[in-house]
Amino acid sequence: MRQKELSAWLKLIIIICGLFGLLFCLYIGPETGRGILLDSGNRQELYHPFVAFIWITGIPFFTSLVLGWRICSCIGSDQAFTFTNADRLKIVSILSMIEGILYVGALLYLLIVGSYHMNIVVILLLILFFSVVISVFTSMLSHLVRNASEISQDNDLTI
Repeated sequence: MRQKELSAWLKLIIIICGLFGLLFCLYIGPETGRGILLDSGNRQELYHPFVAFIWITGIPFFTSLVLGWRICSCIGSDQAFTFTNADRLKIVSILSMIEGILYVGALLYLLIVGSYHMNIVVILLLILFFSVVISVFTSMLSHLVRNASEISQDNDLTI
């Protein structure tokens, strides 16, 4: 697969992820909260903080998608192994870890308050797991891209 094709496919995946993220932030999350929190008598006051939390956690997600789009643009123009892309991947790793920290805070809050529904805990744990996995892999990719860009730069100087 050529780099322009790879870039186009990756951008398509980013668009799909963005659409699912919007769907989650604007519909699925609030409707899940409505079904779980508003229908129960003692958890109704948690609905608005729940929706605000979902919107807040969307900020690192969409920021990461923008950085991913920029990386894909660099891949399409044959600039995949650059220090800039290594820095972008590092930022995505940090944003993913911030997402994980937010979800750990949400889990701790729910466990301390004692007012939680098991479905919400399972969803929070899944999102936490994926944020940690994404953070680890983007951190490794950042390191590899940085090493590849150093090798590329050394090769360019020797020719």
